[in-house]
Amino acid sequence: MNKKFVSAVAAIAIAAAAFIVIKTQSSNAQTESEQIVPAPPLIGTGTLEAKNVVIIAPKTTAKILSLHADEGDRIHAGQLLAQMETSEVEAALNESRASIDKSRAQREAQSGLISDLQARYELADANLKRYAPLHKEGFVTQAEYDTAVAAQKSAKAQLHSAMQTLALFERDIQKAQASSAVQQAKMDDLILRSPIEGIVLSRNAEAGSTVGAGSPVFRLADPKSAWVKVYVDEAQIHKISLGSKAQVTLRTYPDTVFDARVVRIGVESDRITEERVVYLSLEQQPEAFHLGDQAEAKFLP
Repeated sequence: MNKKFVSAVAAIAIAAAAFIVIKTQSSNAQTESEQIVPAPPLIGTGTLEAKNVVIIAPKTTAKILSLHADEGDRIHAGQLLAQMETSEVEAALNESRASIDKSRAQREAQSGLISDLQARYELADANLKRYAPLHKEGFVTQAEYDTAVAAQKSAKAQLHSAMQTLALFERDIQKAQASSAVQQAKMDDLILRSPIEGIVLSRNAEAGSTVGAGSPVFRLADPKSAWVKVYVDEAQIHKISLGSKAQVTLRTYPDTVFDARVVRIGVESDRITEERVVYLSLEQQPEAFHLGDQAEAKFLP
């Protein structure tokens, strides 16, 4: 009986020891497993945006005659986008050009008159210079000398007056040219062209409608300026710095990973969400360009 009891106790002790060993090994294995599990990646969510967005609008109120681009079109720099009504400006431009032509004609005629008056003055001045010594010697009467003096003064006055008139014509030409330049600038402003190579984000008016000065007709974006704007918890922002690398996925391209790097970090947090804005430049631009496309950025360690 004692032997059986001792054997039972020994068996229980062995089993307990084995259980402790197994439990310890399992605990150690779990601890080691927990130690090698990597920290979850830092994720930021946001949208695809563009740094360079251009508004195309007339500088004066005008009616749209024709449109030559639509939303989604790829366009090149200098491409015609819209033609505005130019009849009033064109009339003013033609009037300025006509005024220039008239003043130039008057200038030419006045220049011819000045040449004639210059010759008369030179002749009258030469006669006076010739009469002066003869008058002193008594070979020319006082009346003849006075007539020569009067003729020289008259010729000089006429020449001076003609030159002043010529200067007025010159100023008229300059004034008309300035007016013409202003009207030409207005004409140019009513022909809307793209200043960039890009894509049409929106067409905000139609042919036949009248748009006010500064009212957008088109919104353009430069695809090369595309970047991703994501929001990161301010408690995690210290893990990111300028130049940090990231991998971006767009909702439009769920199976494509775009390499990116941090180019700007916002300095102000949102008071409600407690997040800060981080901008990432894409190493490779997406083929299709959709502003506001949802994006997710995984920041690399």
